[in-house]
Amino acid sequence: MSPLDVRFDPAYPLADLRPADYNPRRLSDSAFVRLQGSLRRHGVVKPVILNADGTLVAGHQRTKGLRAIGQDTVPATVLPQKVRLQDEIKFNLLHNRVETESSVVYAEAGPIGQWCWIPWQTIEVVASRNLPFQQAIGFMTAAHGPWGSVVIDDQGRIVLNAEYAAVAKAQRFDILAWTVASFDAGQLVEDLTGEYGVYDWTGLDEQAPVWNQHIIQPNRLREPTSKAAVEKVRYKSETWEQLVLPWLTTGHRVVDFGAGHGDYARHLRAQGYQVHDYEPYRTFKGKYSLDIRGIVGMIRTIERSLRERGLYEVVVLDSVINGTTSLEYQHWVLLTVNALCAENGTVAIGTRNLNHEQAYEDSEHSISRDATRLKFLDEHGVDMRFVKGKWQRIRYHTPDSLHGLLSRYFEEVELSDASKATIKAVCRKPRAFPIEEYEEAFRNEFNMPYPNDYHHNRHFGIVERLIELTKERNAQSEG
Repeated sequence: MSPLDVRFDPAYPLADLRPADYNPRRLSDSAFVRLQGSLRRHGVVKPVILNADGTLVAGHQRTKGLRAIGQDTVPATVLPQKVRLQDEIKFNLLHNRVETESSVVYAEAGPIGQWCWIPWQTIEVVASRNLPFQQAIGFMTAAHGPWGSVVIDDQGRIVLNAEYAAVAKAQRFDILAWTVASFDAGQLVEDLTGEYGVYDWTGLDEQAPVWNQHIIQPNRLREPTSKAAVEKVRYKSETWEQLVLPWLTTGHRVVDFGAGHGDYARHLRAQGYQVHDYEPYRTFKGKYSLDIRGIVGMIRTIERSLRERGLYEVVVLDSVINGTTSLEYQHWVLLTVNALCAENGTVAIGTRNLNHEQAYEDSEHSISRDATRLKFLDEHGVDMRFVKGKWQRIRYHTPDSLHGLLSRYFEEVELSDASKATIKAVCRKPRAFPIEEYEEAFRNEFNMPYPNDYHHNRHFGIVERLIELTKERNAQSEG
């Protein structure tokens, strides 16, 4: 056993449970009925997880289902020490996703219809797959002990939670198991691996403020791939390289909206290109602290350009949509980009492809992926990840959803690379929106919230000028 003493209670009183402040899943009425049916047929074959103080970390819907069918106890594993909120949420996510049988694992079966501890020495991993998921489980077992369990049939096949069993073999700890008759295993797996609700990340809003998104800003045009090929670099932008640079001239005026660290803008300006960049969460080099003075400087540069020369001929939106923290912010970004673009201008967009991500995760190549790539998508295609001590959101689109979205803001939308990791789009002919919607978008985009409820309030000039130019452009296009 692990030196971390996880306690198992086969009949923990439901009345003693304290629900966690945060639970990321919501169940529909039909899913709740299905859950009750599964509990009646099989009982609880996967214990809930409790924090050391008795707070329910994982298993909220299961306990609701048990109460609905008149039960008053639940099998529970109790963690040996109080865990932080981010680990609470990780337990919840892993617990909800752990019914996977990608790997093929056998072990010593126990008595049918009973709980038992299986010695790790009896575990045989025939095929180990889904390595990222095993890594995520392994991090949590190493820190908090053997918190999970498996379902095994009477022939010794791990039918649920095989990845957890593979981790137990590697880390040498015994596993808690429920044994089921092999002729019942198929129905049990079907019942437990069905869709039970969707993820809802609203409970993490305070833990994942919008400024956390600076973590996902890529470092472009950096890091030599090898000492022998110094001229070749990683992290080139497909949006810039494929959609913009093949035709861009030094005569074009460009704004890189949501430019991250500004690598492309800085690189191209050095070559004589007219590229302005704007990043509301620009940080000081190598630090998390925000460069407010530099951010205000970018706003003033764009405002001056707008006053002197009008709207931009080219707008680049590279890896920005996937960093928007809400549908509201997604709308504000796209409406601001719509406004910055001249009537005959071009907008180049690149964002993450949900179809590609899902296909890749299901492929054999996914075993090489990092554990942080695990996805728990909500109904809007948003995934939450805990990276570098902070929660962040990643928003995904399919080619169809992206085309539908962009068509609201531009009359012409041409997608490319719809099967690759980054969907790219070229948009032209910005549509007209009510002026009050533009004003709301500009106020939010050019005066973003910062820690401690701070706003720089240096946005009034650019908002005023952009409203004037947008009115003129829209009037001309309507005329």
